[in-house]
Amino acid sequence: MKKSGFLKGYLIIMIVSTLLGGYFVFSSRSQYNESKDSFRASKNTVAALKSSKIYPDSKNLKEKQKQVAGYVEAVGSLKAKVLENQSQLNSDFTEQSFRKLMEDETVAIAEMAEKEKLTLPEEFAFGMEAYNRGKQVQAGALSRLEWELNAIKRFVTIAADSGVSSIDDFSRDEFKLETEVEKNDEEESNATRSSRRTSSRSSSRGRRSNDKPVTTNPMAGAEKVMETYRFTSEITASYEALTALLNGIAADKNYFLWLRKIRIENERQTSPREGDAPGPTNVEGVVPDEQGNVPKIDATVLFGNEKMKARLFIDAVRFKEDLVKSEAVDADKEST
Repeated sequence: MKKSGFLKGYLIIMIVSTLLGGYFVFSSRSQYNESKDSFRASKNTVAALKSSKIYPDSKNLKEKQKQVAGYVEAVGSLKAKVLENQSQLNSDFTEQSFRKLMEDETVAIAEMAEKEKLTLPEEFAFGMEAYNRGKQVQAGALSRLEWELNAIKRFVTIAADSGVSSIDDFSRDEFKLETEVEKNDEEESNATRSSRRTSSRSSSRGRRSNDKPVTTNPMAGAEKVMETYRFTSEITASYEALTALLNGIAADKNYFLWLRKIRIENERQTSPREGDAPGPTNVEGVVPDEQGNVPKIDATVLFGNEKMKARLFIDAVRFKEDLVKSEAVDADKEST
């Protein structure tokens, strides 16, 4: 009887386990089939959307026009804020006014630098020394030359206020309007030779371009909203002065000085060696005691007080006044 009872219980347990296992298998299989069918349905829907022709919907068009209008308004607000303190171009500026401005500002900046103990490069003229040597001034560039000169003057003023020891080197890139006439003359003289080489070069470049990955220029289209005027300066300054200079450049309200790149190196390239530190020195201004002893300074800073040399590549950015108008036209074209 005992064996029969055990066998009976064992059979019951096996039957129940088999039933439960079958249920779980059936349930899992059903869920799998449902997920598979849902995935196939979604895949077919996506494929149908990709292959279908895009058509305008009145509701979507209204929503898009609303978003475009909001975008134009936001751009207008940003533009107004950007131009709030920006110096305007002087359309009536003449060559005589420009040369007089250069002469006056060169003298003024030299006097300011001497007062603030800032050493400037010899014959410093805001990177425009070529005009002092007789370079022709293009009429279309006069107002922008005045604007750039004032931007550079602001940079030098910030450097002096920050405690920079010296501006060791300074140069600027000429912008397009300065050399436009000269380039046009050169292009006309070389037009024949250039046209002969164009077809062969363009065909070979076309073959090579297919092998190279396409790269997108992040600054493409930037000329629609702003103009940049590049200048480069090499300075010598302490860590505190360099930090103050960078903060001053970033915080200036009247000129947007865009620090594109900076290279920094210690003025002293070798580490201190044994014996470089001076011996104990007497504390200045202390009266000796009865035995003639004077307190001595026996701690010396071996490194950390040296100055640094930094080369700064800066773009003075001038935002265009017709930014909102051009953006509004582009937005209207897109909405239609």
